[in-house]
Amino acid sequence: MTASALGIRFAPMSVETRFRETEGRVAAANGLDVQERWVDIASPPVRVRVLESGVGDPVLFINGIAAPGIAMAPLAGRLPGHRLVIIDLPGHGLSPPYLWQGAPVREQAVNVIAGVLDGLGIDQVTLIGNALGGMFSLWFALDQPSRVARVVLVGQPAGAIAGARVDLTMGMITAPVIGRVATLMAQLPSPRFIGRMGLRPTVRPDTLRSLSDDIIDLHLLSMRLPGQAASYRSLLRRLLVGRTPRPEHVLSDAELASFTVPLLFVWPEDDQFLPPALGKPSVDKIPTARFVTTPGGLFAWFDDPDRCAALVAEGL
Repeated sequence: MTASALGIRFAPMSVETRFRETEGRVAAANGLDVQERWVDIASPPVRVRVLESGVGDPVLFINGIAAPGIAMAPLAGRLPGHRLVIIDLPGHGLSPPYLWQGAPVREQAVNVIAGVLDGLGIDQVTLIGNALGGMFSLWFALDQPSRVARVVLVGQPAGAIAGARVDLTMGMITAPVIGRVATLMAQLPSPRFIGRMGLRPTVRPDTLRSLSDDIIDLHLLSMRLPGQAASYRSLLRRLLVGRTPRPEHVLSDAELASFTVPLLFVWPEDDQFLPPALGKPSVDKIPTARFVTTPGGLFAWFDDPDRCAALVAEGL
């Protein structure tokens, strides 16, 4: 006899519970035995969630916009021998909602990374950043180079390199009316095909069809967590004018020439936000940078995880 026949009703599983269970399966599938930690930062006043796995030299993974940190697990799990620290940026994943108001985003980003390192007792770190995480990593390497051993960037670093352009959907989210409607809709349950459509600009079509349901659910659920869709929109509005990055976020030639930290750009061949041929001229102005390409789109560790991880490992 079923529970319903007996008159037993079960409370629906919360979005956070579903997210945590899905996150746990993704971590385990990629060989990561993660431990959750929380770091309180004074300025900006935020609480940041991190997942740690392994021992060795610390490597901090910084996710792209709207993506939970654990989405980088297929890459992190292929880099053994390190203390892997995976961050949920403020307003991402299970870190509390955050509206990115007040001080310049660049200042806030640097303070968040510094605060996480302080809270974890890390003096110097290797940064692996994707998209937004790549831009934050570059800003931090310029501001506090003594704390950065090296930086590996997978995919174009958001708006830090001249010529980047976001897709139409991201641009629309910054609009006054359409953006508010989209934010409300993002909090509603959606079928997985919607999640796959949302990832279409970031991976190759064959990869999109083969991505596991858990990976799709991670991205869908992360936007349904309370307050996170609004956090996403608030950050986009600070970063973009329409579909282009705000000029203050693009690194100048003088800044590109001033890097002292070793940088490795692992640039996807099919990056739709800034193709490698258009990004390389700016990277060539960085005296400490090396530029390589890898198959796939912005989330290249889904397209060809072994090749992507092998290139990242060279940078470590």
